[in-house]
Amino acid sequence: METDWMGRHRELVEKFIRLFNVYARRYTMVSHLDHTNVETSSAQIQTLEYILEADGSQKMSEIASRMGITRGTFSNNVKKLVEKGYLQKSYNPDNKKDVFVTVTAKGKQAYQEYSEYIYRLWFQRMFELADRIPEEHLHTFKEILDGFTEAFNSEEETAGNEEDIGNKE
Repeated sequence: METDWMGRHRELVEKFIRLFNVYARRYTMVSHLDHTNVETSSAQIQTLEYILEADGSQKMSEIASRMGITRGTFSNNVKKLVEKGYLQKSYNPDNKKDVFVTVTAKGKQAYQEYSEYIYRLWFQRMFELADRIPEEHLHTFKEILDGFTEAFNSEEETAGNEEDIGNKE
């Protein structure tokens, strides 16, 4: 079968495929970030980032949904972050089902080191490039990314598959 149906967009599709494959390979891989004391996976540091950002204002299930991962995967990431001392769990004394997760000083330090590292590694350049894109085109690009996300979510739901890549650690 030929790939002519992609027309002039073949190169763009190829770049997305490569990005997704490289990211999928590295997502759950625990690694030590150069020139930092941080040893974590992308899945774990993103979980930490979203918890920091929510600052207690969102339920864990809401954060998992925003991240596009299952509650089970989110719980596994939280467990690993608790083990590393980056998060602390506490329970509502009136209802043990209510679990609260807070970022520890060690977790805040790890995130600070990570954010400085990843900013220098790529985000600084990405932001410079993105600043050249007019707002209406940036909106279109976001729509393209949202479309990919929705298509993959729809495909997963149709297949009845509840597992996601973040749970493969």
